[in-house]
Amino acid sequence: MESGAGKAGATAGTPRLTGNALSWAALLLLVVIWGSTFAGISLGVETISPAWLVAGRLISGAFFLAAWMLGAALLRPRAPSAASVRVTLKAVAWFAVIGIAATAAPFVLYAHAAESVGSAVMAICNGGTPFATVLMAHFFVGDRLTARRVVGVMLGFLGLVVLVVPEFQEGAQASLIGILLAIVGAWLYAIGNIATRLAPSIEPVLASFFIVAMGAVAALAYAVVMEPFPASPSIQSIIAMVLLGLLPTAFAMFVYVWLIRRSGPVFVSFTTYMSPLWATGLGVLFLGEDLHWSMIGALALILAGVAVANARRRRS
Repeated sequence: MESGAGKAGATAGTPRLTGNALSWAALLLLVVIWGSTFAGISLGVETISPAWLVAGRLISGAFFLAAWMLGAALLRPRAPSAASVRVTLKAVAWFAVIGIAATAAPFVLYAHAAESVGSAVMAICNGGTPFATVLMAHFFVGDRLTARRVVGVMLGFLGLVVLVVPEFQEGAQASLIGILLAIVGAWLYAIGNIATRLAPSIEPVLASFFIVAMGAVAALAYAVVMEPFPASPSIQSIIAMVLLGLLPTAFAMFVYVWLIRRSGPVFVSFTTYMSPLWATGLGVLFLGEDLHWSMIGALALILAGVAVANARRRRS
């Protein structure tokens, strides 16, 4: 982008469970999945244009989520609680907005921004997501903007800056339009975090399906209008697109919705800082890239920022 009483955020007054081991495990899982998508995107765009890659990724993701729900229904024909799967027009409208405005639109914006903006600049622009999430959470979710939270977000952002310093030193290139596209994309991601928290409460897998399916419809319409259908995509690019639909789109969306309901949008927004760090670590471990001091410093700052921003308050 959902608490308990009819809204996914109705547990909004509940103490955040961000210190809980399960929440941290889910956050790290999202970091691993989303931080590993860059290789898949690079393979996909070799023979598939960005708009069609986004559309194909979302369509694949919607297919996998539909198959998941069908399989669950066949294995468990009698649901223990009919209320947990009740879907209203209001819920569909909420998740349609999230899917179109906060999923498909940012995907397309970042795909076009990448044409004129280096990865370091894009990472910095995307670092605005936690800032925007914290600000909007204060006004719309009742998640108070405390000094501790601001310090945590600033530490995380500083860690992101430290991580990309080497690329800036090598001369990262950017255009004003590309930067603006990336910044708008970051704010749309933040809006999605908040909207997912406030949306009516339905099963996470069903909510994920609506988000991805609605995003797929919008992305497909955009691709049809803006770009010709890929003439001869390679098998490698097609496999990359399908895998992007399976893991970073379908499965990660389920974890994302579940985790926002459990621990709040601010906690989840820190994946923005940690995913590039994971991607950098993969390059060091498997691609023979050099380990720089900036990576170690970034790791310390980002982890400190997450811990400070999401630390539990001690009860007096």
